[in-house]
Amino acid sequence: MRAIILFLLLSVNLFAQKPSTLPRSTPEAEGVSSQGIINFLDAAKASKHEFHSIMILRHGKVIAEGWWNPYRPELKHTMYSVSKSFTATAVGFAVSEKLLSVNDKVVSFFPDDLPANISPNLAELRIKDLLSMSVGHDKDPTGPVVGEKNWVEAFLQIPIPHQPGTKFVYNSVATFMLSAIVQKVTKQKILDYLQPRLFAPLGIQGIDWEVNPQGINVGGWGLRLKTEDMAKFGQLFLQKGMWQGKQILPTAWVEEASTMKIMQNPSAPEEQLKSSDWLQGYCYQMWRSRHNSYRGDGANGQYILVLPEQDAVIITTAEAPDMQGEINLIWEHLLPAFQPKKLPSEPKVLAALKSKIAALALPLPTSAPIADRQPTLDGRRFGVIVGEKSLSEIRFDFIKNVCYLSLTTDSVKHQIPFGFGKWERSSTTKLGPYLVAGAQSNRVGIGPYKVAGAYTWKDDKTLELTLRYIESPHTETITCTFEGDYVSLDFQNIFNRNNKRAVVKAVLASNTSNPARLIVRGDDMGYSHSGNEALIKCYREGIQTSIEVIVPSPWFPEAVKMLAQNPGTDVGLHFAITSEWDNIKWRPLTDAPSLRNADGYFYPMIYPNAYYPNQSVMTNAWKIEDVEKELRAQIEMAKKYIPNLSHISGHMNSTGFDPAVKAMARRVAAEYKLPMVDVDAMQDHQISYTGFEFGKKTTEQRIQGFIDMLDKLEAGKTYVFVEHPGLDNAELRAIHHIGYEDVAQGRQDVTTIFTSEKVKEALVKKGIKLVSYREALKR
Repeated sequence: MRAIILFLLLSVNLFAQKPSTLPRSTPEAEGVSSQGIINFLDAAKASKHEFHSIMILRHGKVIAEGWWNPYRPELKHTMYSVSKSFTATAVGFAVSEKLLSVNDKVVSFFPDDLPANISPNLAELRIKDLLSMSVGHDKDPTGPVVGEKNWVEAFLQIPIPHQPGTKFVYNSVATFMLSAIVQKVTKQKILDYLQPRLFAPLGIQGIDWEVNPQGINVGGWGLRLKTEDMAKFGQLFLQKGMWQGKQILPTAWVEEASTMKIMQNPSAPEEQLKSSDWLQGYCYQMWRSRHNSYRGDGANGQYILVLPEQDAVIITTAEAPDMQGEINLIWEHLLPAFQPKKLPSEPKVLAALKSKIAALALPLPTSAPIADRQPTLDGRRFGVIVGEKSLSEIRFDFIKNVCYLSLTTDSVKHQIPFGFGKWERSSTTKLGPYLVAGAQSNRVGIGPYKVAGAYTWKDDKTLELTLRYIESPHTETITCTFEGDYVSLDFQNIFNRNNKRAVVKAVLASNTSNPARLIVRGDDMGYSHSGNEALIKCYREGIQTSIEVIVPSPWFPEAVKMLAQNPGTDVGLHFAITSEWDNIKWRPLTDAPSLRNADGYFYPMIYPNAYYPNQSVMTNAWKIEDVEKELRAQIEMAKKYIPNLSHISGHMNSTGFDPAVKAMARRVAAEYKLPMVDVDAMQDHQISYTGFEFGKKTTEQRIQGFIDMLDKLEAGKTYVFVEHPGLDNAELRAIHHIGYEDVAQGRQDVTTIFTSEKVKEALVKKGIKLVSYREALKR
């Protein structure tokens, strides 16, 4: 091991991260027809595929290279599953250093993440089964696994119905597990582990690799590097691991990794086998291809194609809707261009090839006259009334033939320039289209993102913005349609263009320099399943800005999970010492005898109630020490499960029904550094309560009542509106108490108000700013 470390240190000094380039030559000098390459470029232009770059190597030299403007040679590009080949190479280095063997059992690396019952197939799962996509799953488990926080644990929980090594199922989280294993044995992320072993010797710099919530490189995707970096990797494999006279990667591993380990469909008919590059066999995180070739292969057309019989490597990056169609262009036009010997020079054809490569460009949006509407939009702000929760405001500015689109979210403002008749380059933190956008910690560790934008007017009311994410395969087209004071934005990309899309709708906003601020608070999370669903709906789709959670309630565990899935939520502990409903009850977390009824539940009421004689806290011998003990227990439980807890409120005035309770609650809240928002809110935080007459009204009257209430809010002041969202269903219709029987209908109306487009529009037009307690308390 000491010798290996010394060798690696010497390697780092020897190669010293000097950016090296591959040698260049001309096509004919290396036995390749320039006309054949021209034919390929013409076919690519006529195809439905959008190429971003190409690089062709013969006999170790680059003979043709090109980038379609606005893509450039110095830009990284998303690899998607080409990343897998690099992950397998990290395994190869670890094998050569005797840190692991491909026959090692996967379970041996993760003793703390194993399921309670380890099935025989899981027990037998080897590293080589991960490498060859033959885990034994019925289908790719990537989607469910990457939605969890602990991907290793989630992967090991997935049933394995088939014997490992016998059935091919493409499986991106199997590659993640390889990354996790290498990190286990090396104590380094594979990006760092490969640095002295692969990237430094090849002169590859400026790369990055996405990490998961546990800080592990995701392995199966997420690597970004340049076109020439891809070419170097392919050439390394073509040269059996040899680089500049030195054996970088063991020859035995290159051969092992690039030969067939399992057939994707052994019973495929002969005709299908002849025409498909996805049925030639799978290696170690590479695919066998026709013409005795193999490849690293990434979604939407990222290829490192190695052709040993031709002593050639072909690289493409693209956004291709049909990857077989893309590779067919290579077989039809480039493969015939390769000849066994040097060809006579063709100066005119070579000049034509160079001219064609220099002119490679993706089309700009079709040029059209600037609409008469454009000057009227300059500097205009539109408040979002339909669309994603995080997007609140849209603004257009036009300066010297550049349209600046500003998108204000709950955490950041994105301003992106779009050129008229040209690409305007910039960078943005706005996430673009992405195949694995549903993963936890998606794209953490990479960004901001380089983009190129251009705009055109389709007609007087339709502005089309084209946004190319030029370090990825993807483009987003934003169609803005103006009608009076309204604008709608349709975000289209390769993943949703054939689906029904959620269109953002916004209305012209009031120009208010010092707006009234409104906290819209939803109370009682945990009292029912439908209440939980309604509260999350009102947060994600509506105007609700803060949620109050009852810790001892029966649906608190579900509330915790829902809040974890919505990490931006502002959450308060809704301290409860009552259980008001007739058909559902809850108990104190502590013994608290003075707060329990004869059955051990909380009393239903705090204050005396004629319908519930002697069943209130105040008509019984409550003790301040019991209230304090229970408050502390509920705070501790809330802090344990809700990391974004920001304040404490009182259910049914639990924190203020007696001066002694009020003083105690203040003291305890201060001790935990949590503001108490329901005790003297105006005095402590300059927050006033607001509301309207809710009872005995129709849904529409209640919506209008809320809108009319907004007119009473004064500029520069902060208000809170408190209500209880719910859903009118069988569960909630069973929840009530004497004197409050229409719980389901009333709370459904709250949900309707909080998600009403009419209400959202009124807030924008009146210039009222929605804020959470977290934001309001920072002032």
